[in-house]
Amino acid sequence: MNVRRLAAPLAMGGIAVCAAAVALTVAGTFGISLFEPPRAEVTAAGAAGETVAGDAEAASTVESLTLEASGSQLVTTEERTEYMGREQVIADCMAQQGVEYLPAAPWLNQDAQPRGLSFEQSLMWLNAFYGEAREDWSVPDSDWQRRGCLGAGEHAMAVARAAGTPLSAPLPEPDPNAPTEAEERASFDEAIASCMAEKGFAVVDDGREGWWLAMYGDAGTGAAYRWQDAGCSGYATHVTGNDNMH
Repeated sequence: MNVRRLAAPLAMGGIAVCAAAVALTVAGTFGISLFEPPRAEVTAAGAAGETVAGDAEAASTVESLTLEASGSQLVTTEERTEYMGREQVIADCMAQQGVEYLPAAPWLNQDAQPRGLSFEQSLMWLNAFYGEAREDWSVPDSDWQRRGCLGAGEHAMAVARAAGTPLSAPLPEPDPNAPTEAEERASFDEAIASCMAEKGFAVVDDGREGWWLAMYGDAGTGAAYRWQDAGCSGYATHVTGNDNMH
């Protein structure tokens, strides 16, 4: 998953917003509930996991499996098919909250967040994906019900693994024309460097007046955000396809 794309709507142009207020406004506009409980199938999976566990010791096993699953290097076919099974659980959960999630293989540098989202839609997507953890990263992995659809997916994967029936889904085919993560990063850095050079600045802040405005601009927030006003950071984020506004 391209983490920069997920974070871009919040990081672009040095934006500082009251995300909760914006997200609730958008939820009212689109008629979407951002904080519904996880879908019934996931809740049922949790109950099944508790039955399998039977006591606190087994419950702690599920918690440790959640941590292990989220930190997997995804090298073997089994690990990858299990991960794609988790991706499908997340996609189902996100769909129930009215947002699209594209099951993505990180080893193929795929992105789960669709393109073409407005700033508000990106916030809605992030709220559904991370839950309370989007604004409070101290929410523990074990408290999966507060961690949005990501938490639901990781919990379902851990419960299934503890029951001896790991999640599984087909592996996606690689796109031979897709850029690598290193190539994407190089394009992003090049776009910022060329933009800043045109404005007479280096990429690194040298203390001169006007550097911050050149790099980050003076972009609006919410529906008022325009990448054209977000300086070289907004320009580079846009031309490399990482603001989803395409």
